[in-house]
Amino acid sequence: MASTIGLLPEKHFLCPLCKDIFSGPVTTPCGHSFCLSCLSNYWSRHQSRYCPLCKRVFADRPDLSVNRILADLSDNYRKTRPEEPPKEETQMIQERLQKIERLKYSLQLQKNSYLREVRESQRVFSVLVNVMEKSHKALVTAIEEKKESPESDPQITENSDQSEDIKQSIISNICPSEMKDWSKVTIETDPCLGVTRRALSEVKELIKLEVNRLSKSELKRIEKYTVDVNLSAKTAHPSLSVSDGRKQVRLTDKLQEVSDHPKRFDRVANVLAKESFSSGRCYWEVEVGEKIEWNLGVVRQSINRKGKFTVCPANGFWTLSLKPGGQYIANTSPVTPLALGQRPKTVGVFLDYNEGRVSFFCVDSGVHIHTFTDTFTDRLHPFFSPGRLHGTKNTAPLIICSSFCSI
Repeated sequence: MASTIGLLPEKHFLCPLCKDIFSGPVTTPCGHSFCLSCLSNYWSRHQSRYCPLCKRVFADRPDLSVNRILADLSDNYRKTRPEEPPKEETQMIQERLQKIERLKYSLQLQKNSYLREVRESQRVFSVLVNVMEKSHKALVTAIEEKKESPESDPQITENSDQSEDIKQSIISNICPSEMKDWSKVTIETDPCLGVTRRALSEVKELIKLEVNRLSKSELKRIEKYTVDVNLSAKTAHPSLSVSDGRKQVRLTDKLQEVSDHPKRFDRVANVLAKESFSSGRCYWEVEVGEKIEWNLGVVRQSINRKGKFTVCPANGFWTLSLKPGGQYIANTSPVTPLALGQRPKTVGVFLDYNEGRVSFFCVDSGVHIHTFTDTFTDRLHPFFSPGRLHGTKNTAPLIICSSFCSI
């Protein structure tokens, strides 16, 4: 009996008024069932005698008695039905179901991203291969044309394929007075010097243009990983002035009165962001303006902040610098000089923690500047150094941008 009841849908045991399992169920003449208390309260509120479901009006109030069969079935169902989980568990289940849907959507976006990248790479490399093939054909054609028109005396060309006897005969029949002065006649033995390199340089320029185009597109996609970055005053060197809004830092010509915090830089004018990252992707932008010296990037949380140290990946620094002479460098060991076509006024920093990459972009042009590749194990903080004053030439602050510059 209990097993048979369990096969019936729950709706057969629910009162249409209270939406709960019947308690003292009664059945009206029209055949609909309700809890006795629910129906009595309904009729009292509406001052009428009609069925709440089909609206059939009864001339007199029906003489209702508890439907014992339905009551027994309802009681048995109440005992055998699965217990509802607590409200907290129900909410957790709903949240997880919603999370699953979001993950499914993200998975679909990921698949679309893979497909889009494969198609884009096929298009780009097909264009480049086509250009290289055309360039190579043009190079070979130019060499063949040069080969067919040697810069030598025509007489040499005419007789180059003659046998030795014929050559001797020709020479013996020519009077010395009629012979041309060949003392200055030469043949360039290496006529194609630099030809392949020049052709490849042209292809290289095309590749550079395509890389810059892809870089602009990449930066647009990176913007969705923007995080809010705020400077940590307790890490700032005493000569640095951090704005109240924690978005600007400048070097001053005097030491501030600050506490000797263990996280504070005490020798070099550096400051870290309050935020740190140990997974995922993060992006922020820093306005450098017309400054002639600065240093930006990310550092390990556990870096040495006291005394003198070398800024390089081995010591937990992945940073980009502008030196006073206008030279941009990646602070590797030894440093890596960088040739930039345009002086950036705003620098974008993109951290992909899981992939072990820190990339820098010129936000003004969208061009990629440099990428560090490493394995991260510690939490990473955004890093800022406004550089030395150089009189009054470098007094402007570094500014963490709150909005994007257009590319």
